[in-house]
Amino acid sequence: MRVPRIKSLLTMCSLAAFLALPVASAEDLFSGNAGAISADEILPVDEAFRFGSYVEGKSLKLFWQVLPGYYLYRDKFSFAQEGEELAAELPRGKLYQDEIFGEVEVLSGLVEVTLPSGASTQVSYQGCAERGYCYPPQKKQLSPSK
Repeated sequence: MRVPRIKSLLTMCSLAAFLALPVASAEDLFSGNAGAISADEILPVDEAFRFGSYVEGKSLKLFWQVLPGYYLYRDKFSFAQEGEELAAELPRGKLYQDEIFGEVEVLSGLVEVTLPSGASTQVSYQGCAERGYCYPPQKKQLSPSK
C-alpha cells in the first residue's frame, strides 16, 4: 500500500521545513545583528527549544531544535506512557559546569528521541540559556494518533 509511504514522505518534508527555519548564529544573537533579538533578551522557552513530534510506523519520533546559546539537561528528560515511566535512548551530550547543578551533561543542536507510538505520552525536559537563565521544567502531553 503506497499511502503510508507518501504520509511518511510528507512527514519528513514537514520536519525538514521545520528544521530549515532561519536560525541566527550565536554571534548574531548577541551582537544585535539578528533584528528583533537583542543581546539582553532571553527567548521564550518554545523558541529556545523548538519541540516537535511525528509518528512513523510504530514509533513516535520526538525532536528538539536547541538554538545556539541554549542547552537542555540530559538528566532532566523523562518520558511516560499511560502513567508508566519509559526508558529512552538519548544522545550523548557534552560536559558543562553549571552554576546550579555543578558538572552536568547538556544537549544542544538537534536532539532526537524515539519511543513506541499508540499511547498517550508525557514528555518532560528542562534547559537553560548559557547566559545563566534557567527555564522551569517543561511538560508536553501528546495524544495517540488515530
